[in-house]
Amino acid sequence: MSKQQNNDWLIWQDAVQRDVIDRAIRSLYAALDAAVAERSPVCNTSGRCCRFEEFGHRLYVTGLEIAWFLQALGSRESGVGHQGGSSGLPLQQLVTGREPQASSPIPNCLYQVDGLCSTHTIRPLGCRVFFCEAGTEAWQQDTTERFLDRLKQLHAEHGLPYVYMEWRTGLVEARRALG
Repeated sequence: MSKQQNNDWLIWQDAVQRDVIDRAIRSLYAALDAAVAERSPVCNTSGRCCRFEEFGHRLYVTGLEIAWFLQALGSRESGVGHQGGSSGLPLQQLVTGREPQASSPIPNCLYQVDGLCSTHTIRPLGCRVFFCEAGTEAWQQDTTERFLDRLKQLHAEHGLPYVYMEWRTGLVEARRALG
């Protein structure tokens, strides 16, 4: 990892500790959740979306989203759990468990537990808009682009680096840079 990449992680980590950034991300996610709810997509909680290799897709996020996610994950007030419930795992186990290796990524999301998202309430933008229901691809793409533009604007307004990356790789990089 380059010195600049390390510096970006430190910038994002500092940013997500500021109330203005935390509120902006929470507001963006709430607006996104409302936009998705208007479409009434069906999720049969199959967990396929979290099994990246098996399902044949990738989750892309910004570095700021990962930093915010890790900050929220470490906070007992984050409401971590599927649909606001408890995952049954202590937060420390979620934070430090099942670390992927850069050379051989794990096939599932780190936070899928017993087929469900253990961090549902703090999941990133890509998770919030993705549904494997047939016929939803067009509005998902449009919604993703619209909210990514808002996320880019947040970065620009606060002078934050904007880097888009694969979820599992980004988590590994963040943990290496932030300890």
